[in-house]
Amino acid sequence: MVSFGGDMIDTEGVPTGGPITFSDMMCSRGANFFFAYQTPKVVNIRSKRIGAMYRLVQAAIIAYVIGYVFVWEKGYQETDRVESSVVTKVKGIIRTKPPYPLGLQIWDSVDFITPAQENNAFFIATNVLATPNQQQATCPEDKNVGIGGVRCASDEDCPPDTQIVNGNGFRTGTCSNVTGTCEILAWCPTEIDVRPVPPVLAGSENFTILVKNHIMFPKFGVKRRNILEDMNATYLANCRYHPVQHPYCPIFVLGDVLKLAGESYSSIAERGGVMGFVIEWNCNLDLSVNSCLPVYHFRRMDNKDDKLAKGWNFRYANYWADENHVERRTVVKAYGIRFVFNVYGKAGRFSPVVFAMNLGSGLGLLGIVSIVYMVNRFRAH
Repeated sequence: MVSFGGDMIDTEGVPTGGPITFSDMMCSRGANFFFAYQTPKVVNIRSKRIGAMYRLVQAAIIAYVIGYVFVWEKGYQETDRVESSVVTKVKGIIRTKPPYPLGLQIWDSVDFITPAQENNAFFIATNVLATPNQQQATCPEDKNVGIGGVRCASDEDCPPDTQIVNGNGFRTGTCSNVTGTCEILAWCPTEIDVRPVPPVLAGSENFTILVKNHIMFPKFGVKRRNILEDMNATYLANCRYHPVQHPYCPIFVLGDVLKLAGESYSSIAERGGVMGFVIEWNCNLDLSVNSCLPVYHFRRMDNKDDKLAKGWNFRYANYWADENHVERRTVVKAYGIRFVFNVYGKAGRFSPVVFAMNLGSGLGLLGIVSIVYMVNRFRAH
């Protein structure tokens, strides 16, 4: 308590020698709060063990912030995920010949690319089973299809107008003495579902695939594509992708892609399969945008050791009418390789806000050093 201007004031600045009002008290305490500063008491302890622990934790935190947060994770950048579209164009010509059911025939990309366009995928036929000149009529059911009710000994075994499960048509009520199967109303002759060995479309491993990948990082307004600015028509006509010699060439040879995925053409062509075509874009936009380049990876997605439903196949048909205006069709069961594109990546650019936030978080972690110090101090006592 001290004397000031004839009044006694305590150590908190509240007058004591005269009348004290509530407003005087609040003003005095408010002044003490805003115009006072406190510092923690610093104690210097000389201990090799505690000092070594203190510096070790400091060094670990600094290494984490600089090495991992800023260097490895680029914690000074804001990032954006890639948006992408992929278009492909496959080229190649092969020839089939007897005993293929359609005889000598030339196949080009219009024939073996079915469907012509898919979203971020494409299919190349490597083997086909063709059933030509079908028309709607009656014929014996294929003895290799259906679940029960296919084989018969008499007409009683073939109830009319009933369907064979997983079969090709409806029973007519007649048992065929030639095949020992029920006669059906269907597209005839029925398909004999026996996979051709070796593959009919031999030579498709030499097909070329032009991949056009357009990407965008919308946050930064950056657009890129895998056909780079310094490429010209001559280069595109002659280059073929190679991970070392031509890592940015957008034209791939089917056989080379399978080898890079650890697969052989002969092992996958007979039954087909599913391949992953990965395009990775990781771009540092603090550098030139021309350094934003694609990286390609390939892998097989289906399991070649599956016991059931192995490989990849589907059926499609070509329809026409003969001279008697009878509708006919040729059914093709196509085995082949379906390529599925997976495009991913991110771009980063320096942001003072992100940098300040991560730097502040790193400095805050240094407070852990004090906790470690206190724990060791109490243990020392």
